[in-house]
Amino acid sequence: MVRLGTFCSQCCFYDSTNKSCAHKLLDVFQSRDAQVEWHEDGPSIDRICQYRRNHEWNEDKTIEEKIKLCQDHVYLTGTIAVLANNKDSLLSTITKLNSNPKISNFKFIIIYTNIKQNDLLDVCGNNINGQYKLVYAANNNINFQIYKSLVFAKNGYLFILDSNKIFDDNIIDKINYVVNKKLFRLLHVPGTDNLHQSVSMVHIYKWLKGDLEVEFKNKLEDISEQEKSDAQILTWKEINEEYSN
Repeated sequence: MVRLGTFCSQCCFYDSTNKSCAHKLLDVFQSRDAQVEWHEDGPSIDRICQYRRNHEWNEDKTIEEKIKLCQDHVYLTGTIAVLANNKDSLLSTITKLNSNPKISNFKFIIIYTNIKQNDLLDVCGNNINGQYKLVYAANNNINFQIYKSLVFAKNGYLFILDSNKIFDDNIIDKINYVVNKKLFRLLHVPGTDNLHQSVSMVHIYKWLKGDLEVEFKNKLEDISEQEKSDAQILTWKEINEEYSN
């Protein structure tokens, strides 16, 4: 069987003298139960490290500049589904999300009712710099409307926000932190108020048909129980604790 992994030798972020990683990931990998084996030319890890770059990568840059470039490159991507029935609250939500400099990594899906088409085009066209799709909610089954809209989703993580409710300013940064810096394997974060502020891996959410009939969280837990594996679910309490450390 082929084993996937990462050899740190020849990576521009590995310091062979100090036997250290510039991203400080060796200890993080071990804390996530990855196997780190040491060889004469450096360690190997039984996980894929998306930070690995060879010595020729941006060789004209300082190590600090390389770290920043690499962190920017591996930042989360995905889709933000915004539930909207009011022009002003939709604008407020988009404006707040735009404070994240990496918001262009995400596609917006606006699932709307009770907003005129011209108002939608005005709000979205003038305030969303990247891709967006408008989806009219034809009925009150919001779980179905979200699942149906995923045909337009971009792979990565799906964030669901109700534009009438307050949400965490750092919601995207926090998920990026636990996934890309603390290296948690994450499939789902349950919402704080039904689906509001829920986060899910897009392709798994699609495959299991989202929250249709049974909550997505319960579907993951059922599979986890059958396979005797980790459901890869974190709560916002757990995420906030990691983020504050």
